[in-house]
Amino acid sequence: MDSLFQSFIDHFSVDQQLTDETKAEICSHLSILNLKKKHVLINENQRHDFAYFVIKGAVRSYYLKDGIEVNTWFALENDMVGSLQNFNDKPSRETIELVENCTLIAINIKKIKPLMFSNIQIANFVNKIIEEYALFLEDKFYFSQMANSIDKYLTLLDKEPQLLQRIPLTYIASFLGITRETLSRLRAK
Repeated sequence: MDSLFQSFIDHFSVDQQLTDETKAEICSHLSILNLKKKHVLINENQRHDFAYFVIKGAVRSYYLKDGIEVNTWFALENDMVGSLQNFNDKPSRETIELVENCTLIAINIKKIKPLMFSNIQIANFVNKIIEEYALFLEDKFYFSQMANSIDKYLTLLDKEPQLLQRIPLTYIASFLGITRETLSRLRAK
């Protein structure tokens, strides 16, 4: 088994022991991708058959509102990215794009989802992925509900300072719901 696949499986199976057969079955539906910055993984309003685990790099999610990109979240190493809408064979509500060159593990949802009905270990494994992704999204939603941009910026500095080093300020400003100029003034303080 590829060492990247092994680390991916280990990341999501800490609570359970997977048989070698189950690991092999999961791995048969994984692939490693090395993609360049600006590559679009998932387009808004389109169905997509894959979810991704970030091995290396940074990813953003955004939607268009009146032709303007509104950034909703950023993901870094060891984060899952994708659309739960796609998991349910519905179009994604957002576009997911690479902010840096990335190494990703692609999970073929269309092929692994039916296996959940015949292999409880795979069902538990996929549920663990969905659980972690839901917690990731809940954190992002909670963050978005903070009272003002200053609190959001200070929380970002405290909880995820690496984002400010790796994500363009235009995207950060959009994420915070402020202009880039306002973000520059906040950073100056």
